[in-house]
Amino acid sequence: MRTYTNNLMAANGWMVGTGYGPVLTARTKANLVKRAKNVALFFAAPFVGLAYLLAFPVIGFGLLAWTAAKAVMKNDKARPVALIIAAPFIGLAFVTAGPIVGLVAAAWYGTRAALKA
Repeated sequence: MRTYTNNLMAANGWMVGTGYGPVLTARTKANLVKRAKNVALFFAAPFVGLAYLLAFPVIGFGLLAWTAAKAVMKNDKARPVALIIAAPFIGLAFVTAGPIVGLVAAAWYGTRAALKA
């Protein structure tokens, strides 16, 4: 009777903690990882969709501005005016991005030098 009970428990996974439960093979582990990934993607999908929804207007306006800027730069009369209007924004972009680029470059060369030593 005891052997029958042990086999029944092993087949149904009732006593997993005591060693009577099913043994996880590489295939079942891979299936569990795949299921966990699918569940994570299921819960992340609305946030990915929201990111796309929020990014579309910004990308659209950027594409529109890029196309307009290319058209203005081809016109010889409008080009100097466009450059005068764009100059403060270009300067602001350089002043904003310059320190960040400098810190990243310093960190890059510093870590390379530290790893060589």
